[in-house]
Amino acid sequence: MEIASYFDALTEFSSEKTSLSSDIIQYSDSIDLKEFDLAIMYVPENRWELQGISNVSEIFNQINLSIGNLYTHDCEPKILNLGIFKIGSEISDTEAGLSDVIQHLVRQRVIPIIIGGGRNLTYTAYKAFEKEEQIVNLTSVDNYLNLDESSANDYVGRIIKEQPNYLFNYSNVGFQTYFVSPEELELADELFFDAYRLGSVRGSVASIEPVIRNAEIVSCSLEVIKSSDFRSSANPQPNGMYAEEVCQIMKYAGLAEKNKVVLITDLNLSKVYSSDIMLIAEMVWCHIDGFYNRKSEIPTSNRDGFLKYRVPLRNDEFQLIFYKSFFTDRWWMEVPVPPQFANKYRKHHLIPCSYEDYLVATQDDLPERWWKAYKKML
Repeated sequence: MEIASYFDALTEFSSEKTSLSSDIIQYSDSIDLKEFDLAIMYVPENRWELQGISNVSEIFNQINLSIGNLYTHDCEPKILNLGIFKIGSEISDTEAGLSDVIQHLVRQRVIPIIIGGGRNLTYTAYKAFEKEEQIVNLTSVDNYLNLDESSANDYVGRIIKEQPNYLFNYSNVGFQTYFVSPEELELADELFFDAYRLGSVRGSVASIEPVIRNAEIVSCSLEVIKSSDFRSSANPQPNGMYAEEVCQIMKYAGLAEKNKVVLITDLNLSKVYSSDIMLIAEMVWCHIDGFYNRKSEIPTSNRDGFLKYRVPLRNDEFQLIFYKSFFTDRWWMEVPVPPQFANKYRKHHLIPCSYEDYLVATQDDLPERWWKAYKKML
């Protein structure tokens, strides 16, 4: 697939040997994608809520140059600069074209980092996995749950209606209760989705690391950041996450072996403040830094590096199995897969968890994370 025709080029870097500008290569169809790990692209599609905005190239150029001015340490990044995606005459045209590009990149083991556009672009990432008939986990960092069909932000609602359906789990991090209807929360509970309220995440971002680690797609809406830290979202909010917390989440996404697509959405393309441009650049840097510090840690393939715990429950009626990494102190737990779904859900036999899940099991109780995963497989 020749994908250069999907993009308009950005301004060339004035390369500095020690900054990212020397490691980010402008894409052309003569380039072998297999030689790269990450691909940055900019998407100006925001017609779900706004009319199209022209002259976005200057904003995207500024973000791109800001990324290039940052420095990495102890790694040799292999990153492509795809440019600005050419949106279609209709939103559906943009979705179809972008989904094809994402599918092609994922097949080549290149992680697309998508900047700009509305949160509904997350649907296009899901469609790329659907075309591969691959079961997928999605995590959104967002102040909305995105399940409500009456809202412009209903991409998860669209996904769960797809048949056949390839979404195994949806997790939301940072929703604000007053933006979510009781019916939407009830639906999330009925589907055994995970929803983490802003108040439970603030100050304890490390607690949601397993949620990020378990997702092939991580979508971060810039609206989740409080306006005092980020003024250039499509709808600035008085409450939200701090800039440092969002950067930490992006680092977790980079560290996660399962992560294959990252989206940073809901940027106000009519006006972007210079400090906000720098924050987006730092979010991308955090993902890059995390990626090049990834550890190949999957207990099923290398159990020598793990401590295995067997926790008896219900008077030894059955056991829960946990694994703890010797190197990173990260935890996983086994969830039995019903035999009739062994092929479909074999990737979900082992799920990331936390030390707190282990402690719950030692109190003769089933961790909620275990229970939800098991119920989704029935």
